[in-house]
Amino acid sequence: MSNFSNNLVNNFPEYLFNEINNQKLQARKNGRDVIDLGYGNPDIPTHTKVVDKLIESAQNKKNHKYSVSKGIHGLRSAMRDKYMRVYDVDLHEDQNIVNTIGSKEGLTHLLMSVLDKGDNIVVPDPSYPIHHFAPLIAGGNPIKIKCLDPEEFLNSLIDVLKTTDIKVVLISFPHNPTTITVTKDFYDKLVSLAQKYNFLIINDFAYSDVYFNEERPPSLLQSDKELGNSVELYSLTKGYSMAGWRVGFALGNKEAIQSLTKLKSYIDYGTFQPIQIASTVAINELDEYPLEVSEIYRERKNIVSNSLESLGFEVYKSNATMFVWAKIPYTSQKKSMDFSLAVLEKSNVALSPGIGFGREGEGYIRIALVENKQRIRQAMKNMQVCFDDII
Repeated sequence: MSNFSNNLVNNFPEYLFNEINNQKLQARKNGRDVIDLGYGNPDIPTHTKVVDKLIESAQNKKNHKYSVSKGIHGLRSAMRDKYMRVYDVDLHEDQNIVNTIGSKEGLTHLLMSVLDKGDNIVVPDPSYPIHHFAPLIAGGNPIKIKCLDPEEFLNSLIDVLKTTDIKVVLISFPHNPTTITVTKDFYDKLVSLAQKYNFLIINDFAYSDVYFNEERPPSLLQSDKELGNSVELYSLTKGYSMAGWRVGFALGNKEAIQSLTKLKSYIDYGTFQPIQIASTVAINELDEYPLEVSEIYRERKNIVSNSLESLGFEVYKSNATMFVWAKIPYTSQKKSMDFSLAVLEKSNVALSPGIGFGREGEGYIRIALVENKQRIRQAMKNMQVCFDDII
């Protein structure tokens, strides 16, 4: 019998969302109208100005050649200008910025660039699944710290640092799945710890541009302007609604960025150049579009939050992300996976069980705001009508 997969992959657990996805697909095959609020795949279209630039650039045959893995100069310069314009952070386009093929690719290859086998890396729990598995792919040793409250996370981190050598602390604020946001003071404290204990902070800043009530989330790099201990992962996926375009960036510490740039030069030739050119237009000319996108998500969030609260859910109050994170009512004895399956079976609504994001996510659900208001209202109505059968 052949053995053409390695222990790393073989030891990955079954993806916990697969059960929900399989049930959802089967329900649709049976003709049921399932409203999918589980998969965080934005439904809002990319701005027409970006699409038009893509078409124009793709028609130029010079752009059909290999690009460069670190990203074209104009794209990296656009990110340099954006960080100065928005966050007052001074980056060098050749030393502190590299284009990535989305945040997942960027994070995985970044960790492969900075971790040696067995290095300890702190990972929040709950967290987006790649945050749990990218450290394993890179050969690191994940140390999970509960992350349902920022101050408690910091206190627990301090306890770990007193007894354990840490190479990397991985964070992601605004946070998926919990929607938690942090202040600059949080980052100030974390950077001080990084300087004291000599570790690298990596902030997955995927939801930087989706925020409400004019409360823009701070950048980690604002607290480490010398870039001595920090790298941030930025993405056009959510704020600019460019999920399928796969355009992201790693920005910050020169040594870490140059290490990632070197690794990527052996692995890929970068994103298709017309995509990079069109993305440059988004960054340079469309600062207002993420605000329009955020307003759409805010309206959807209010519908979901109000409906869930009327059913007895404890909804986390947040001013950012495209999700709602809620504690399952105490009247239900179901675990989050069983609860989510019951919601799908009884009300034709797919959502994400908290356990899929880590052990500390048990008892919660995450709802992605990726359908229009009419469909979201219908989903909430479906749950309300069938709720006695669900719990």
